[in-house]
Amino acid sequence: MSTKNLARTVIEGGRRYYNRYARRHSNATERSWERVTSHKLLTASELDDVIYRPREKVFRDFRDKLGPVERWLRSQSGRPWSKVRSELFARFDIRTTAGRHIVFDHILKSLAGAGSPTDHGYYEFWIDTHGLLREHKRPAKSSPKS
Repeated sequence: MSTKNLARTVIEGGRRYYNRYARRHSNATERSWERVTSHKLLTASELDDVIYRPREKVFRDFRDKLGPVERWLRSQSGRPWSKVRSELFARFDIRTTAGRHIVFDHILKSLAGAGSPTDHGYYEFWIDTHGLLREHKRPAKSSPKS
């Protein structure tokens, strides 16, 4: 659900679909292995080879909704970076974990420093030599001809 607060709209993405699957899969594997091991403990006379396996580690992975902030940055293209930066820090409270994550891990990492956009590879935005925010426009992908 979208809100008028851009900071809340961007961060509320939930888990990535494969992360949910990996967590469910690790739980199912763990339960299955425990069931087999418990059965061996009940029925075996020799218990030397019966051990419980350590659980697979599945790390959390979240899906941040970055579309709204990217659209906002695109709309700011052509404005002085100092003004855009001050509005950015006004919109996202960097005193919170979520605000720091969005600003420093997503927005500022998609931004290249001064120079031409071809010098900066995968960046979405760059700051030209005059201090203006520019969008790095990539050529459209063409479909293979058959």
